[in-house]
Amino acid sequence: MRSGGVFAAVSALGVAIVIGASSPVTAPVRAQVQHFTAAAINSQLDDGRADPQTAPDIRALTFKSEALGRAMPYSIYLPPGYDASTKRYPVLYMLHGMSGTNEEWQDYGIFNTADRMIREQKIRPLIIVLPQGDKAYWVDHALPTDTEAWGRYMAKDVVATVDAQFRTLSESAHRAIGGVSMGAHGAIQLAMNFPNTFSVVGAHSLVLRRYDTAPSFFGTVADWAKRDPMQLVYTTASQMKRLDLWIDIGKDDPWAKLAEQFNGELASLKIDHQWHLWSGDHSASYWESHLEEYLRFYDSALRTHQSPAPSDPANLR
Repeated sequence: MRSGGVFAAVSALGVAIVIGASSPVTAPVRAQVQHFTAAAINSQLDDGRADPQTAPDIRALTFKSEALGRAMPYSIYLPPGYDASTKRYPVLYMLHGMSGTNEEWQDYGIFNTADRMIREQKIRPLIIVLPQGDKAYWVDHALPTDTEAWGRYMAKDVVATVDAQFRTLSESAHRAIGGVSMGAHGAIQLAMNFPNTFSVVGAHSLVLRRYDTAPSFFGTVADWAKRDPMQLVYTTASQMKRLDLWIDIGKDDPWAKLAEQFNGELASLKIDHQWHLWSGDHSASYWESHLEEYLRFYDSALRTHQSPAPSDPANLR
């Protein structure tokens, strides 16, 4: 895609403007803009409110991951007023499940729901990032023949790229991670294995793998224990107590029994967390129906960690 170009694309709903990237990237990892819909075509207010008819600002990007040694895609949502302001924003990373891609949460409606709730002032403006995780469980693989570092990729490369490219509040106090199914396992595991990276964790329809059902790249029993939240919680309890943690699962979800067992482990270790056993199963309809509750949790938890961040004009895009 040409840098700096402006193109019009006609859809069934009307005309969308697609604007190419024009600013050079000087960060260690480079991002290439594939496309994004402009959310700030008309005048916008610095307080995060904008014309209610303005489309959400959603951008599809790629960057070179050092941990994986290849280009990886991600989708990002920028809140109303982003381009018209100099503000910095908290960031929510949402991980997809085993059969999904970095578009999964977007398909459930998280970007549209967040945009609406921000405009209605139900939650504060935030950035939402959807990275690509393939079927790799968001862990560093342990096999001699499979050493791809998907944990380091997510906790280091993706986070560093977003902080370098966008006006984020880059301290862990302003960074949340959540996920669905495999991504829920990933969110908790990453918070345990990469301390002081995230302050808020959400596990939606949490899948927990026992050793006999874990993918082969979890390695030996000792390797698996370093990747399994139910084992890791005992060695990371002190850092887990510093997190805002949420777990929910449907009563008819086949993974509910292990999630309930993990809930019991957390309680026995006196790790404060929110636990929700709702009606429903392991399906899109379940996750779509709870989007507003998820977003309210992330907003509330990040709000308790918020503190003013000094403006650094040199880092503004």
